[in-house]
Amino acid sequence: MGCKSDKTTSEVSSGDPEIDMISSEIEKNPADSKLYFSRGQKYYDKASYENAIIDIKKAISIDSLNPDFYHLLSDSYLDYYNSKEAVNALMQVLAIYPERVPSLLKLAELKFILQDYDSSILTINEVVRIDPQNAEGYFMLGMNFRALGEKERALNSFQTAVEMDSGLTDAWMILGEMYEEKKDPKAIKFYESAVLSNPKSMQALHAKAFYLQNNGDLPQAQEIYRNIIVTDKNYAEAYLNSGLLYMDSDSISRAYEQFDLMTSVAPTNYLGFYYRGIVNEKRGNKDAAKKDYESAYNLNNQDKRVQEALHSLKNQ
Repeated sequence: MGCKSDKTTSEVSSGDPEIDMISSEIEKNPADSKLYFSRGQKYYDKASYENAIIDIKKAISIDSLNPDFYHLLSDSYLDYYNSKEAVNALMQVLAIYPERVPSLLKLAELKFILQDYDSSILTINEVVRIDPQNAEGYFMLGMNFRALGEKERALNSFQTAVEMDSGLTDAWMILGEMYEEKKDPKAIKFYESAVLSNPKSMQALHAKAFYLQNNGDLPQAQEIYRNIIVTDKNYAEAYLNSGLLYMDSDSISRAYEQFDLMTSVAPTNYLGFYYRGIVNEKRGNKDAAKKDYESAYNLNNQDKRVQEALHSLKNQ
Protein backbone atom coordinates (compact mmCIF):
# COMPACT_ATOMS: atom_id res chain seq x y z
CA MET A 1 0.00 0.00 0.00
CA GLY A 2 1.37 3.39 -1.02
CA CYS A 3 1.26 6.49 1.11
CA LYS A 4 1.53 10.21 0.49
CA SER A 5 4.85 11.90 1.04
CA ASP A 6 4.80 14.06 4.15
CA LYS A 7 7.34 16.48 2.72
CA THR A 8 6.24 20.09 2.50
CA THR A 9 6.65 22.09 -0.70
CA SER A 10 9.59 23.89 0.93
CA GLU A 11 11.53 20.60 1.11
CA VAL A 12 11.15 19.81 -2.56
CA SER A 13 13.05 21.69 -5.25
CA SER A 14 10.69 23.42 -7.67
CA GLY A 15 13.35 24.01 -10.29
CA ASP A 16 12.66 27.73 -10.07
CA PRO A 17 15.57 29.67 -8.51
CA GLU A 18 13.36 32.44 -7.06
CA ILE A 19 10.97 30.01 -5.41
CA ASP A 20 13.76 27.71 -4.21
CA MET A 21 15.52 30.64 -2.58
CA ILE A 22 12.41 31.45 -0.54
CA SER A 23 11.95 27.75 0.23
CA SER A 24 15.42 27.61 1.72
CA GLU A 25 14.52 30.59 3.92
CA ILE A 26 11.36 28.82 5.01
CA GLU A 27 13.44 25.83 6.05
CA LYS A 28 15.36 28.13 8.39
CA ASN A 29 12.32 30.13 9.56
CA PRO A 30 9.24 27.86 9.35
CA ALA A 31 7.14 30.17 11.53
CA ASP A 32 7.60 33.25 9.33
CA SER A 33 4.22 33.90 7.71
CA LYS A 34 5.62 36.52 5.35
CA LEU A 35 7.95 33.99 3.76
CA TYR A 36 4.99 31.73 2.89
CA PHE A 37 3.15 34.78 1.59
CA SER A 38 6.16 35.81 -0.49
CA ARG A 39 6.44 32.34 -2.00
CA GLY A 40 2.70 32.27 -2.56
CA GLN A 41 3.01 35.55 -4.46
CA LYS A 42 5.73 34.05 -6.64
CA TYR A 43 3.57 31.02 -7.35
CA TYR A 44 0.65 33.31 -8.18
CA ASP A 45 2.78 35.41 -10.55
CA LYS A 46 3.79 32.20 -12.32
CA ALA A 47 0.14 31.06 -12.57
CA SER A 48 0.75 28.13 -10.20
CA TYR A 49 -2.47 28.88 -8.33
CA GLU A 50 -2.82 25.61 -6.43
CA ASN A 51 0.60 26.05 -4.86
CA ALA A 52 -0.14 29.71 -4.20
CA ILE A 53 -3.30 28.78 -2.29
CA ILE A 54 -1.42 26.22 -0.17
CA ASP A 55 1.24 28.74 0.80
CA ILE A 56 -1.15 31.61 1.51
CA LYS A 57 -3.32 29.38 3.69
CA LYS A 58 -0.19 28.42 5.59
CA ALA A 59 0.64 32.10 6.05
CA ILE A 60 -2.87 32.76 7.37
CA SER A 61 -2.59 29.84 9.80
CA ILE A 62 0.45 31.56 11.29
CA ASP A 63 -0.90 35.13 11.12
CA SER A 64 -4.65 35.38 10.64
CA LEU A 65 -4.74 39.18 10.99
CA ASN A 66 -2.85 40.27 7.87
CA PRO A 67 -5.41 41.49 5.28
CA ASP A 68 -2.92 41.24 2.40
CA PHE A 69 -2.89 37.47 2.84
CA TYR A 70 -6.65 37.24 2.30
CA HIS A 71 -6.51 39.54 -0.73
CA LEU A 72 -3.94 37.36 -2.48
CA LEU A 73 -5.86 34.24 -1.48
CA SER A 74 -8.96 35.72 -3.12
CA ASP A 75 -7.04 36.53 -6.30
CA SER A 76 -5.59 33.02 -6.39
CA TYR A 77 -8.98 31.36 -6.01
CA LEU A 78 -10.50 33.63 -8.66
CA ASP A 79 -7.80 32.79 -11.20
CA TYR A 80 -8.15 29.14 -10.20
CA TYR A 81 -11.82 29.38 -11.28
CA ASN A 82 -13.22 29.10 -7.78
CA SER A 83 -15.20 32.32 -7.38
CA LYS A 84 -17.06 31.07 -4.29
CA GLU A 85 -13.83 30.69 -2.31
CA ALA A 86 -12.56 33.99 -3.75
CA VAL A 87 -15.55 35.74 -2.19
CA ASN A 88 -15.19 33.76 1.04
CA ALA A 89 -11.59 34.89 1.44
CA LEU A 90 -12.66 38.53 1.37
CA MET A 91 -15.59 37.88 3.68
CA GLN A 92 -13.11 36.40 6.18
CA VAL A 93 -10.97 39.53 6.25
CA LEU A 94 -14.06 41.75 6.48
CA ALA A 95 -15.26 39.70 9.45
CA ILE A 96 -12.04 40.83 11.17
CA TYR A 97 -12.01 44.39 9.77
CA PRO A 98 -15.61 45.21 8.77
CA GLU A 99 -14.87 48.83 7.84
CA ARG A 100 -11.53 48.32 6.07
CA VAL A 101 -11.97 50.34 2.88
CA PRO A 102 -9.36 48.57 0.67
CA SER A 103 -10.97 45.20 1.45
CA LEU A 104 -14.46 46.55 0.77
CA LEU A 105 -13.26 47.97 -2.55
CA LYS A 106 -11.69 44.64 -3.45
CA LEU A 107 -14.94 42.86 -2.65
CA ALA A 108 -16.85 45.39 -4.77
CA GLU A 109 -14.45 44.82 -7.66
CA LEU A 110 -14.80 41.05 -7.33
CA LYS A 111 -18.59 41.30 -7.31
CA PHE A 112 -18.34 43.47 -10.42
CA ILE A 113 -16.14 40.89 -12.16
CA LEU A 114 -18.72 38.23 -11.26
CA GLN A 115 -21.45 40.51 -12.71
CA ASP A 116 -23.20 40.74 -9.35
CA TYR A 117 -23.70 44.46 -9.87
CA ASP A 118 -26.30 45.03 -7.14
CA SER A 119 -24.02 43.51 -4.49
CA SER A 120 -21.08 45.49 -5.82
CA ILE A 121 -23.05 48.75 -5.57
CA LEU A 122 -24.18 47.92 -2.02
CA THR A 123 -20.57 47.32 -1.03
CA ILE A 124 -19.45 50.59 -2.61
CA ASN A 125 -22.21 52.45 -0.80
CA GLU A 126 -20.63 51.18 2.40
CA VAL A 127 -17.25 52.50 1.23
CA VAL A 128 -18.74 55.92 0.53
CA ARG A 129 -20.45 55.94 3.92
CA ILE A 130 -17.13 55.30 5.64
CA ASP A 131 -15.07 57.53 3.34
CA PRO A 132 -17.22 60.06 1.43
CA GLN A 133 -14.17 61.36 -0.49
CA ASN A 134 -13.07 57.97 -1.81
CA ALA A 135 -12.53 58.52 -5.53
CA GLU A 136 -12.01 54.82 -6.28
CA GLY A 137 -15.42 54.10 -4.78
CA TYR A 138 -17.09 56.51 -7.21
CA PHE A 139 -15.07 55.03 -10.06
CA MET A 140 -16.38 51.57 -9.18
CA LEU A 141 -19.92 52.97 -8.97
CA GLY A 142 -19.46 54.28 -12.50
CA MET A 143 -18.27 50.89 -13.71
CA ASN A 144 -21.35 49.21 -12.26
CA PHE A 145 -23.82 51.79 -13.57
CA ARG A 146 -22.22 51.59 -17.00
CA ALA A 147 -22.54 47.80 -16.99
CA LEU A 148 -26.21 48.17 -16.04
CA GLY A 149 -26.80 50.61 -18.91
CA GLU A 150 -27.47 53.55 -16.58
CA LYS A 151 -25.31 55.93 -18.55
CA GLU A 152 -26.15 59.22 -16.85
CA ARG A 153 -25.52 57.81 -13.40
CA ALA A 154 -22.28 56.32 -14.70
CA LEU A 155 -21.17 59.67 -16.13
CA ASN A 156 -21.96 61.44 -12.86
CA SER A 157 -20.00 58.85 -10.91
CA PHE A 158 -16.93 59.02 -13.16
CA GLN A 159 -16.99 62.82 -13.11
CA THR A 160 -17.20 62.80 -9.31
CA ALA A 161 -14.27 60.40 -9.22
CA VAL A 162 -11.98 62.62 -11.33
CA GLU A 163 -13.04 65.71 -9.37
CA MET A 164 -11.81 63.95 -6.23
CA ASP A 165 -8.69 62.49 -7.87
CA SER A 166 -7.53 63.93 -11.18
CA GLY A 167 -4.98 61.12 -11.46
CA LEU A 168 -7.60 58.48 -12.27
CA THR A 169 -6.50 57.92 -15.86
CA ASP A 170 -8.98 55.11 -16.53
CA ALA A 171 -11.90 57.30 -15.43
CA TRP A 172 -10.84 60.07 -17.84
CA MET A 173 -10.55 57.54 -20.67
CA ILE A 174 -13.99 56.07 -19.97
CA LEU A 175 -15.50 59.56 -19.87
CA GLY A 176 -13.93 60.16 -23.28
CA GLU A 177 -15.43 56.94 -24.59
CA MET A 178 -18.87 57.75 -23.24
CA TYR A 179 -18.90 61.27 -24.68
CA GLU A 180 -17.64 59.88 -27.96
CA GLU A 181 -20.57 57.44 -27.94
CA LYS A 182 -22.85 60.48 -27.61
CA LYS A 183 -20.97 62.09 -30.53
CA ASP A 184 -20.12 64.95 -28.20
CA PRO A 185 -16.90 66.76 -29.26
CA LYS A 186 -16.05 67.31 -25.60
CA ALA A 187 -14.73 63.74 -25.71
CA ILE A 188 -11.32 65.00 -26.86
CA LYS A 189 -10.99 67.07 -23.66
CA PHE A 190 -11.40 63.94 -21.55
CA TYR A 191 -8.84 62.03 -23.62
CA GLU A 192 -6.43 64.95 -23.24
CA SER A 193 -7.06 64.94 -19.49
CA ALA A 194 -6.28 61.21 -19.45
CA VAL A 195 -2.89 61.90 -21.06
CA LEU A 196 -2.22 64.80 -18.67
CA SER A 197 -3.08 62.60 -15.69
CA ASN A 198 -0.40 60.11 -16.76
CA PRO A 199 1.77 61.14 -19.71
CA LYS A 200 3.51 57.75 -19.60
CA SER A 201 0.28 55.82 -20.16
CA MET A 202 0.42 54.27 -23.61
CA GLN A 203 -3.28 53.38 -23.26
CA ALA A 204 -4.22 57.04 -22.72
CA LEU A 205 -2.12 58.17 -25.68
CA HIS A 206 -3.61 55.41 -27.82
CA ALA A 207 -7.16 56.38 -26.82
CA LYS A 208 -6.53 59.99 -27.83
CA ALA A 209 -4.91 58.97 -31.12
CA PHE A 210 -7.74 56.57 -31.94
CA TYR A 211 -10.31 59.33 -31.33
CA LEU A 212 -8.38 61.67 -33.63
CA GLN A 213 -8.11 58.89 -36.21
CA ASN A 214 -11.87 58.35 -36.14
CA ASN A 215 -12.59 62.06 -36.33
CA GLY A 216 -10.45 63.09 -39.28
CA ASP A 217 -7.25 64.38 -37.70
CA LEU A 218 -5.05 61.75 -39.29
CA PRO A 219 -1.69 63.56 -39.15
CA GLN A 220 -1.91 64.15 -35.40
CA ALA A 221 -3.10 60.59 -34.81
CA GLN A 222 -0.17 59.24 -36.84
CA GLU A 223 2.26 61.43 -34.86
CA ILE A 224 0.95 60.03 -31.56
CA TYR A 225 1.26 56.46 -32.83
CA ARG A 226 4.87 57.16 -33.82
CA ASN A 227 5.57 58.55 -30.35
CA ILE A 228 4.03 55.47 -28.74
CA ILE A 229 6.19 53.16 -30.84
CA VAL A 230 9.33 55.12 -29.96
CA THR A 231 8.44 54.92 -26.27
CA ASP A 232 7.18 51.33 -26.17
CA LYS A 233 8.34 49.17 -29.06
CA ASN A 234 6.08 46.32 -27.91
CA TYR A 235 2.80 48.24 -28.06
CA ALA A 236 1.20 46.28 -30.90
CA GLU A 237 -1.94 48.39 -31.33
CA ALA A 238 0.13 51.41 -32.33
CA TYR A 239 1.70 49.47 -35.22
CA LEU A 240 -1.72 48.24 -36.27
CA ASN A 241 -3.44 51.63 -36.32
CA SER A 242 -0.43 53.38 -37.83
CA GLY A 243 -0.38 50.79 -40.61
CA LEU A 244 -4.09 51.27 -41.26
CA LEU A 245 -3.60 55.02 -41.57
CA TYR A 246 -0.79 54.50 -44.05
CA MET A 247 -3.05 52.16 -46.05
CA ASP A 248 -5.78 54.82 -46.11
CA SER A 249 -3.29 57.33 -47.49
CA ASP A 250 -1.99 54.82 -50.06
CA SER A 251 1.45 54.66 -48.42
CA ILE A 252 1.65 50.91 -49.00
CA SER A 253 5.35 50.54 -48.27
CA ARG A 254 5.02 52.37 -44.94
CA ALA A 255 1.95 50.29 -44.10
CA TYR A 256 3.93 47.11 -44.81
CA GLU A 257 6.68 48.26 -42.44
CA GLN A 258 4.20 48.72 -39.60
CA PHE A 259 2.43 45.39 -40.06
CA ASP A 260 5.74 43.60 -40.50
CA LEU A 261 6.99 45.08 -37.21
CA MET A 262 3.73 44.09 -35.55
CA THR A 263 4.21 40.44 -36.53
CA SER A 264 7.60 40.57 -34.80
CA VAL A 265 6.52 42.24 -31.55
CA ALA A 266 3.17 40.42 -31.32
CA PRO A 267 3.57 37.08 -33.13
CA THR A 268 0.37 35.69 -31.59
CA ASN A 269 -1.78 38.58 -32.84
CA TYR A 270 -3.35 37.41 -36.08
CA LEU A 271 -4.20 40.92 -37.28
CA GLY A 272 -0.57 41.74 -38.04
CA PHE A 273 -0.37 38.79 -40.43
CA TYR A 274 -3.81 39.49 -41.90
CA TYR A 275 -3.06 43.10 -42.76
CA ARG A 276 0.45 42.31 -43.96
CA GLY A 277 -1.25 39.79 -46.24
CA ILE A 278 -3.52 42.51 -47.61
CA VAL A 279 -0.51 44.71 -48.32
CA ASN A 280 1.36 41.83 -49.96
CA GLU A 281 -1.67 41.14 -52.13
CA LYS A 282 -1.86 44.81 -53.15
CA ARG A 283 1.80 44.65 -54.11
CA GLY A 284 1.13 41.59 -56.26
CA ASN A 285 3.07 39.25 -53.99
CA LYS A 286 0.41 36.56 -53.81
CA ASP A 287 2.60 33.78 -52.40
CA ALA A 288 3.62 35.94 -49.44
CA ALA A 289 0.01 37.08 -49.02
CA LYS A 290 -1.18 33.46 -48.92
CA LYS A 291 1.39 32.60 -46.23
CA ASP A 292 0.29 35.60 -44.19
CA TYR A 293 -3.40 34.70 -44.46
CA GLU A 294 -2.59 31.12 -43.47
CA SER A 295 -0.66 32.37 -40.43
CA ALA A 296 -3.58 34.60 -39.49
CA TYR A 297 -6.00 31.70 -39.96
CA ASN A 298 -3.90 29.41 -37.77
CA LEU A 299 -4.01 32.01 -35.01
CA ASN A 300 -7.72 32.80 -35.42
CA ASN A 301 -9.88 30.75 -37.74
CA GLN A 302 -13.09 32.46 -36.61
CA ASP A 303 -12.56 35.85 -38.25
CA LYS A 304 -14.57 35.86 -41.46
CA ARG A 305 -12.30 38.46 -43.04
CA VAL A 306 -9.39 36.04 -42.75
CA GLN A 307 -11.49 33.13 -44.01
CA GLU A 308 -12.67 35.10 -47.05
CA ALA A 309 -9.22 36.52 -47.86
CA LEU A 310 -7.62 33.06 -47.78
CA HIS A 311 -10.46 31.44 -49.72
CA SER A 312 -10.42 34.17 -52.37
CA LEU A 313 -6.66 33.97 -52.89
CA LYS A 314 -6.66 30.17 -53.11
CA ASN A 315 -9.36 30.30 -55.79
CA GLN A 316 -7.60 32.81 -58.00
